[in-house]
Amino acid sequence: MTDWRHKAECRDMDTDLFFPATPLERRLALNICERCPVQEQCLSFAETHDRIDGYPLQGVWGGVDFSLGHHKRLLERRRHR
Repeated sequence: MTDWRHKAECRDMDTDLFFPATPLERRLALNICERCPVQEQCLSFAETHDRIDGYPLQGVWGGVDFSLGHHKRLLERRRHR
């Protein structure tokens, strides 16, 4: 079990939480990401896999909500820190 996903804080949680329908659900998902030991690996995966099974990446990954149209600006800003 060396894959980073086995260490993810969310690994045993309901995946629906990471496709938030409300601001509260979004905040809960982002809070989980903040305490996750593999947040950077998760975000890196999301940055390099903008499509999964042919569909655009959606949901919260590594503390960024990819369902929102502004995620590219957030990632760009993060790269320039």
